[in-house]
Amino acid sequence: MTVTCKFANSLDEVWAVLCDPDFRVERSIALGELSAECDVQEDEDTAKVHMVREVVRELPSVLAKIFNSKQTLEFEETWQRSENGWEGALVIDVRNQPVELTAKISLLETADGCEYSVSHRCKAKIPLVGGKVEKFILSQTDSGALDELDYLKKKFS
Repeated sequence: MTVTCKFANSLDEVWAVLCDPDFRVERSIALGELSAECDVQEDEDTAKVHMVREVVRELPSVLAKIFNSKQTLEFEETWQRSENGWEGALVIDVRNQPVELTAKISLLETADGCEYSVSHRCKAKIPLVGGKVEKFILSQTDSGALDELDYLKKKFS
């Protein structure tokens, strides 16, 4: 599934907020995460965002046997300027867990503003229940992305 969000604001306005580490930490805490740290390095054509976030998730009983409800997530976003905006990749490391989360990300100009898009992929290296774990993690990740984009949208209202 791809999560998208359209903004009436210009690409440059939205990009500036996405590159603000203080905004990213504020957003994480406002959305109920226990802690967050963020570092952004950017130049004219590239940007790298590194975040470490501590979260608590309510887990279904089958997953509660495998995972701790309190988890540390490490995010690495690598962005490259493109013809219509910014495109990149995201890697999320769920520390000490047998899962790999990746995504394609973009922030592209549209006729009436810009659009952010993220398409997550998950791979769980767990015999028998790997597919269930992947579905659960993707649903949580997509839901979290929607919450983050709604929070970003409110920043402009």
